[in-house]
Amino acid sequence: MVSYTLPGMTEFPDLNLLFLSFYRDARDIFFDDVAIESVYGGFPGSLLCGGRNNLGEAISLGDVEKCLARYRNLGVACNVTFTNQLATSAAIERGAYGKRILSLLDEQSPDGDLPNGVILYTDAMDEYVRSTHPRLRRISSTTKQLPSVEATNREIGEFDRVVLNYNLTHDEQVISSIDHPEKLEVMANEYCTLGCPYRTEHYRATSESQIKGVPCAFECKHKPAPQAWGFLNGLIEGDVFLKNDQIRHYANDLGVGSFKIVGRGLSRYDVIDSYLYYLVKPEHWYEVRDYLIHRSYL
Repeated sequence: MVSYTLPGMTEFPDLNLLFLSFYRDARDIFFDDVAIESVYGGFPGSLLCGGRNNLGEAISLGDVEKCLARYRNLGVACNVTFTNQLATSAAIERGAYGKRILSLLDEQSPDGDLPNGVILYTDAMDEYVRSTHPRLRRISSTTKQLPSVEATNREIGEFDRVVLNYNLTHDEQVISSIDHPEKLEVMANEYCTLGCPYRTEHYRATSESQIKGVPCAFECKHKPAPQAWGFLNGLIEGDVFLKNDQIRHYANDLGVGSFKIVGRGLSRYDVIDSYLYYLVKPEHWYEVRDYLIHRSYL
């Protein structure tokens, strides 16, 4: 079985909830060997968010609870991206809104063996989650950019799940050397360029802007923006993308536990096309695409 987590938990919940309802009610048009286990993303207004900015006015805690409950009722877990690189103990204490989100995340975990989770970067954030919400699944973020199999194996010993450094996506020697590949999550369609020299700077700038509550001033020097080509118009040939046959090889032969579809901050059309490619049988692509476009008011 190939298990996926979807992007945009709060960025485009209308699309995700519609797609997950479709997955529940029309399972026969999806690949037989795929499962959707979770969604991930941040909440606007929480200074603990990272990876991508989640600025703007904070939504009410009542709406946070409703968002989490809707996903729970569809049988999927929610993973919150509290990966801010400046999430020190002092920042966590200032982030009362983020701490309340964690409490709701704990309370709203779906039934079964897959609880809601927190994607983590700093030791302080990890310690806070470990000590206050031990039921939540702790996920080590790809933003750590763990450079080697040794570093990844050490991290796997400490966390419930580890998201692989995207630069190692095609390094089968590394993946086959992971001690517990069932705890590994591999990004299926990372849009960044292999070995991007600006990635660390970008993550740091995003964290600083989230803490300050101002738009990120970072501008990637790679031109044109990769997403300009569209998912099915060339991106699928990207140097860190995984195609379906590679994903099934990793899952079935190397025991990789989960795959992450990238999409936060991207065009919804690209997100839809990534869902179609990885999850839906090709003969149903156009009917599903039309359904999602018209029903989610794109």
